[in-house]
Amino acid sequence: MSLRTITLTIALALLAPFAYDRAEVASLFWKNAPHRLVKVNTFASHEIKFADRIRSCEDALLVESEGLAILGCDPGRERWNTVMGVFLPEPVESGGLYIFDYKDAKVSDDEALKQLKFVDFKFQSDFHSLGMAYDESSSTLFVVSHRHDFPTIEMFKLDLSAYTATHLHSIQHPLIRTPNSIVLINEHEFYLTNDHHFLIRDYPIINQLETNLGFPGGSIVHVDISPVLKDLTAPVQANVVARLPFANGIELLNSTTAVVSSSSKSRVYFFSVSNTELSGPPKFTRVSDFKVPFSPDNLSVSKDGALLIAGHPHIPSLVQFARTRHICNSANEFAKADADMKETCGALAAPSWAAKWTEERGLETLYADVEYPSSATAARDSDRKVGIIAGLYARGILVWRE
Repeated sequence: MSLRTITLTIALALLAPFAYDRAEVASLFWKNAPHRLVKVNTFASHEIKFADRIRSCEDALLVESEGLAILGCDPGRERWNTVMGVFLPEPVESGGLYIFDYKDAKVSDDEALKQLKFVDFKFQSDFHSLGMAYDESSSTLFVVSHRHDFPTIEMFKLDLSAYTATHLHSIQHPLIRTPNSIVLINEHEFYLTNDHHFLIRDYPIINQLETNLGFPGGSIVHVDISPVLKDLTAPVQANVVARLPFANGIELLNSTTAVVSSSSKSRVYFFSVSNTELSGPPKFTRVSDFKVPFSPDNLSVSKDGALLIAGHPHIPSLVQFARTRHICNSANEFAKADADMKETCGALAAPSWAAKWTEERGLETLYADVEYPSSATAARDSDRKVGIIAGLYARGILVWRE
């Protein structure tokens, strides 16, 4: 056998797993196209609520002790999306936080949904939320916000009865580079995901290569803000503990198991978490993963231990949907649009997919459809048998009952 043949054989052997992996993901572009998507709906009932009041709610957290959901909604995402590369001229509408009382289906919509009033928040005109986490013991909400100057983790003290969000701190660090999702360890430590290494605003071509080739530029970062809570001038402590391609949703199943979704790999990864040093960051060790038939976004864990996964079955449709929302959702822009664009606004669909994973039953699809678009989060109150799907570019939220 010649050296050339040997070299070619080795090269093909090395490239085969990569090519197979990319082909698997690319096959979803055909299989999950809106007109081919096999629709699934396992809910006893569902409805899309508040479509005339809120839109583009990327994350939803359940405060199950109160029967309340915290929603982070950002209509400005139609013109300012630092993950998907939408950077349109001003004006860019700022986002807001909402409380949804889901425990009583008979409560009127006006009473069920209340917007939180910001207090002492000087950046409220440039608030663009992604992932959130809530420490119920201290009533502190942590929110990823992609401000125009630099991304931050905004901290708020919530009063759920007075409907106020008092700003406490803006957390910044060079390793909080492209933050997406966040999960709390305690009141002063958390993990966050950076979805990319290369910012799409600065390196659009390299960013797309990082996404499409499945390069592990995304990261999981351990952040300790305890020094800042004692002294506002003290530095934030942050360390990268793992890397993944397009690291997106993150959750803790327990104190020793973290779960992270990779949007560009269509996989969910399990990590063993251990503290090896008293003063050092935790150690993440990848232990297993499983594939999902969509591009996973946010994760949540219900009280019964089930892992909820929401995501995007057809990325090309989502991209088209995202790039037209500033026209389709604006009365002024829509009025100026030509006939083709107006037809596009009515015809475009961005399918949603929500699933549940348990160790006993594996992956189960809960919902796959085009009725409610661009699912980013699925959260479930397992005691009340109520769940919420929040859409990245959707009007309102989908509320299901089992």
